[in-house]
Amino acid sequence: MRPTLPLALLVPAVLAGCASQQTLDAQAESVNRQLDAQASTVSQQLALLKQTQSSMAEAQKNLEARLGKLESEQALIASRLNEGSAATATQQRDIDSLRSQTSATQNELAALTGQLSSQTAAAQSDLAALGSQVSSQASAITQAQATANDALTIARDNQTAGSHAADRLRMTEEKVNNQNSVIAQAQETANDAVKIARDSRLVSGKVVDSLLLTENMVSYSYEQPELTPQGSAALDTLIAYVKPKLPHVFVEIIGYTDSMSLDSQNRRIALERAESVRRYLHETGGIPLDRMSTISYGDLKPVASNTSFEGRVQNRRVLVQVLK
Repeated sequence: MRPTLPLALLVPAVLAGCASQQTLDAQAESVNRQLDAQASTVSQQLALLKQTQSSMAEAQKNLEARLGKLESEQALIASRLNEGSAATATQQRDIDSLRSQTSATQNELAALTGQLSSQTAAAQSDLAALGSQVSSQASAITQAQATANDALTIARDNQTAGSHAADRLRMTEEKVNNQNSVIAQAQETANDAVKIARDSRLVSGKVVDSLLLTENMVSYSYEQPELTPQGSAALDTLIAYVKPKLPHVFVEIIGYTDSMSLDSQNRRIALERAESVRRYLHETGGIPLDRMSTISYGDLKPVASNTSFEGRVQNRRVLVQVLK
């Protein structure tokens, strides 16, 4: 028969076993809490790693985009450098072309200078010949005047011969006066011819532009000539054309009239009108006086008949020619 433990010993042992079970349960719960905490920490770390990985992927994309942009800019710079090289080569070709044109222009200028020198020498020769003719004409005029004066002296000495001699004396005096008038006109014509020849020496060249000033552009009264607003506007346009081309151009101003007055008066009127145009071109346009000349032909070269009013209006004109 098995022995029976006393109740006093069994109760403490049961109580001790219950205490040990509670301790184990408490330890197991503590371990579970620690594991849960560690699992939560690991989850947070994993989430942080994923976020960091996402940020790094975004940063990599940005870097790749910047790299692509830099490569595109590098390609653009290389393209511009190539274009710059091509432009430099084009500019160099243009410079070489301009140098060639400049050389050709200088050669043409030298040729034109030679032609101008030849024309000037020819004009001087013509002027010398004309001067010789004028001198011969002046000598003949002087001799004729001396002969007329001698005739007048003889006629006056014979005045006492009677009324018939007086009539002859009056006739002789009229002839002498007429001859003196002819001599004066011939002298004036010779002087005008000398001036025209002298001015023509300065204007030898090719006409590159011209302007015709009619009676409604420059006054043809017997007072001081004046330009009308229409004439001033036309000359302003001519000035804008001439000034950029100086000093390689020359302006020739020619005055004409109708035949209503005496030859000498017509030449004076035409010259006054030409001079008024020359003054305007110099004072308003700034064209140097040594690049202009004035010539008066009076009524020598009409463009219409002087027997009608309309024809006379057309003949009263000033022609401005630009020579090169």
